[in-house]
Amino acid sequence: METIALPTVPVRKADSHKGDYGKVLVIAGSENMIGAPALVALAAFRAGSGLVRIACPKEILPHVLTICPYATGFPWASSKLKELLAFADEHNVLAVGPGLGTSPSAKRLILELIERHPGPMVFDADALNIIASLEPSEWPKRRNWGNIVLTPHPGEFMRLISAVMKRGADVNLTPTTQSAAQEQETESLAAAKPAKKVRSLVEEDDAPSTADGIVLDMPATDPAETPTADSALAAPQAALEPDRTPLAELLARGTGCVVVLKGHRTVITDGIHVAINTTGNPAMATAGSGDVLTGVIASLIGQKFSPLDAAVLGVHLHGAAGDLAREALCPSAAGLTSGDIIQFLPKALSNLTTSS
Repeated sequence: METIALPTVPVRKADSHKGDYGKVLVIAGSENMIGAPALVALAAFRAGSGLVRIACPKEILPHVLTICPYATGFPWASSKLKELLAFADEHNVLAVGPGLGTSPSAKRLILELIERHPGPMVFDADALNIIASLEPSEWPKRRNWGNIVLTPHPGEFMRLISAVMKRGADVNLTPTTQSAAQEQETESLAAAKPAKKVRSLVEEDDAPSTADGIVLDMPATDPAETPTADSALAAPQAALEPDRTPLAELLARGTGCVVVLKGHRTVITDGIHVAINTTGNPAMATAGSGDVLTGVIASLIGQKFSPLDAAVLGVHLHGAAGDLAREALCPSAAGLTSGDIIQFLPKALSNLTTSS
């Protein structure tokens, strides 16, 4: 696995306008979760987005826009799914899932987005729960899974990987190497009998993805070989700290997506490259923190970062903002809110921009 350097943040041009910094569509929220879409949108703005729109049920839309008055709204219902899909195509990136619920209409929305929306998307919370609930026959076709970012916490990860394996994934975390004699023997065996077809997560009529043609095998973990990147991004893990890199890599290769496995030292990988984050602190263990991260990553994709770079930089910025908020508000690590993290995002971004 190749390690990833922390992406740089360019200084903005004097003659730039809001259209230069991406159009983000947040699809989130439900009757009991009006704060979630607002937090995602606020975080996207604070991370630098020029325009953010929120699609949520019309009953809660006025309340959501009261929390985030900078956004504009799109009231959606199961009867207006076609209109929502067309509206989504007008945006550079979608942030999907927080507070969405797992109703039949929400499930249909997620399936339609995966199959019909070609642009990049960040899936979190209920979007992940819906994907994890799919039966093997329900998985939608998609030509490019690599522009989807999945942001599971450990519980969501376990449900997702279970669904991936249930579908019959054939993935291998480490390339298989053979000696010349082994290769000759393999060729002889192949000539003697029909080759066994390797199963992939991607349907046969789909274009190739990073999930194709790889065998499922969890490698033994050697702490001395734990991937690291720049000091601003990654550092060797403590000897007793479990290495979750193979787990994140397994999900990334099994789905073809960029995976952000959240937690202490969040792991970001596309199955080929990896970064281990070192920013953040226990004060960030608070409701809505994950919604903020979703908004930050989506914002950076809208600002023309690749999904992988946006995930690496977004996780770093999210943690750095949390570090600044803790230092300013709660040195004891108790009492921080997700809104506090949002407020310190511009400072974290400025620190990174000026040092680049």
